[in-house]
Amino acid sequence: MYTLLDEKDQPVYVGVTVQLDVDARAYRHWTRRFDPQIERWNPGLTTWLRSLDGPPRASLVCEASYDRRHAVEAAAVLAYRQAGYLLPLNIRVGQCWPEAARARIAAGMRRYRARQRALTSA
Repeated sequence: MYTLLDEKDQPVYVGVTVQLDVDARAYRHWTRRFDPQIERWNPGLTTWLRSLDGPPRASLVCEASYDRRHAVEAAAVLAYRQAGYLLPLNIRVGQCWPEAARARIAAGMRRYRARQRALTSA
């Protein structure tokens, strides 16, 4: 697990990776800052990365087993937020989407299914 740090060395994002070289992971974030798919998943992160002159600093927080990585990430996000760090770039806690995002996804799926039903009944 790693954090991306802002210019004041404050954590702004917590993530998990299989790489132990967190600087390489931060660089990969930065090189993909114009990728539309990444922007769709996390527009705040891509906007922040685009504002930087180079890759952000990263810090290794801890190592976790692959099967527990999301639980560890969720616990870290909650712990950082309780400690007063907002982590504005984490839109999910672990792999749990916030309620607003789940509602948006559900609405899109309802429209998609309605279109599919209309096509099969036509």
